[in-house]
Amino acid sequence: MEIRRLTRGDEHIWFKALSILLAETGEGAEKASLEDIAAAISDERCYLLVALHDDEPVGLLSAYRFPDVRTGGHLAYLYDIEVMDEKRGRGIGKGLVNTLIACCTRDGVRLVWAGTDMGNKAARQTFVTTGGKVEGSAYVEYEWDRPDDAMSPACPSVSPVYALTEPSSS
Repeated sequence: MEIRRLTRGDEHIWFKALSILLAETGEGAEKASLEDIAAAISDERCYLLVALHDDEPVGLLSAYRFPDVRTGGHLAYLYDIEVMDEKRGRGIGKGLVNTLIACCTRDGVRLVWAGTDMGNKAARQTFVTTGGKVEGSAYVEYEWDRPDDAMSPACPSVSPVYALTEPSSS
């Protein structure tokens, strides 16, 4: 078993991992293009890890590092982790998370976090056995799905701010 962080030229490995592992979840119909994957791999803030057995993907993990504009330093969000159904329970998820933690430690990340459904026992066990601690007792996730055509308006460099109430004259 080999776990590695993908580098330039490895986009076909990630594409294959998506094809194999996300097909099991029903999410495999839409995949990023090889160009999108290459751009992510080239971005040092993106962690794309793959577990390989006999050169075939059996697990994947994606995470993203960004500056903490509240307290300084950097944070990383573990976005996705998948392990092939028939390979679960063999420490692959734990290996992927531990590899991410090692990469983040090297990169000066002070906090890594992930969210999961309370009913996802496999993910919760993986996170706990790799040193993760539960924060809170409930998790609610919101998404803003943006269709491609909605991306065309430019984000203004300055947005007008409107007062919700008039200031009091006292």
